[in-house]
Amino acid sequence: MRALVDSDVLVAVIVGNEAQSADSLLLLKDAINGRFEAMATPLIMANVMYVLRRKWRLTRPGTWRADIAEVMTKMLATFKMIPVDERDFLAAFSSTFTDHEDGVQHFAALRSRKVDIIITCNVKHFVKSALPVSSPVEFHRSLPRN
Repeated sequence: MRALVDSDVLVAVIVGNEAQSADSLLLLKDAINGRFEAMATPLIMANVMYVLRRKWRLTRPGTWRADIAEVMTKMLATFKMIPVDERDFLAAFSSTFTDHEDGVQHFAALRSRKVDIIITCNVKHFVKSALPVSSPVEFHRSLPRN
């Protein structure tokens, strides 16, 4: 199973105290353990890096740059990248997606033909998705047990 993991899932893991943080962490562990093929776009990874910088610049003043590089390197080893280009932006702008950034992710996933499902904490943002959409907890529960 190949799943596009939305940035809100990864941000929930980073922040740690959001409603879906625990479930998102389980999902990330599933990806690390190879229970599914985790996919991302460069935009998703840039969003995660931005959140890390905003959070850690204040709480880790001496090491935040190195800490971000370490976390992002590990994530890049776990996630396969799918490209985003102007077609995805234009499709999002002309679609019924109310959140254009989610629309860009959706159309990149759809165009790549490498994504089977989108995992997001904001399932309601993907109501018009042409791909199946799941929350982190629903997807985790659906994975076959080894």
